[in-house]
Amino acid sequence: MKLLSFFKKKENFYFPECINYFKYRENFDLYKEIFRKLRIKFKVLEEYRCSGYELWEAGYDFEMRKLIRKNFEIFKENKIENIFSTEPASYKMFVQDYPNILPDWNIKVINIWKLLLEKLKKKNFESKGEIISYHDSCYLGRYCEIYETPREIINILGYTIREMDNNRENSFCCGSCGGLLRTNPEIANKLAKERLAQAKRAGVKKIIVIGFENYNILKNNSESTGIEVLELSHILADALKIKKLEAK
Repeated sequence: MKLLSFFKKKENFYFPECINYFKYRENFDLYKEIFRKLRIKFKVLEEYRCSGYELWEAGYDFEMRKLIRKNFEIFKENKIENIFSTEPASYKMFVQDYPNILPDWNIKVINIWKLLLEKLKKKNFESKGEIISYHDSCYLGRYCEIYETPREIINILGYTIREMDNNRENSFCCGSCGGLLRTNPEIANKLAKERLAQAKRAGVKKIIVIGFENYNILKNNSESTGIEVLELSHILADALKIKKLEAK
């Protein structure tokens, strides 16, 4: 091994997940700008696949395992040692499912929200003078027990959080998890409407979510509610002066 390569800092591989890469491509690019602004080193691969969580949700166990093994081969071919994702479902897959399925899984999974928080603590942000609410993703919360870090990020960015009645361990599902939107859209959208109603009862006009599965279903059900749905990238980009939030 060459001396320079030994001391070279390892880059993190950013895995955006299918919904970001294909449906919310602008936000995939926005996250990359956020990482650059915060001097978080990362790389992305030209060959792209999904993490497998949609197959897992749908019960296609064999297909999921096949995809996971293929992904791992690609990671090894590209000498990836650290990985992170901004999608809660992908993070859950890498932290819990990949190690369970792959005996030789040896890739470090970065908690990107913790890393963002560390970087943001070094900066000063003005108070927004705005009270908002935060929705706990089922995958990030119930599965991975990450509750406080996102709230700390939101507070650092200048917002005050007013909790909905159901929060943290007792959070109310927005309807996007478990493949429900694909198998029973009526119930999924009903859940999303109820979550938005909870935000309205809390007396806020904005709700912050993490992940575009959550954002997608809540945004699509927010018309006429008076509630603006924002993904974490939106308020990060605004605070870092990358892309200003549009006035509503």
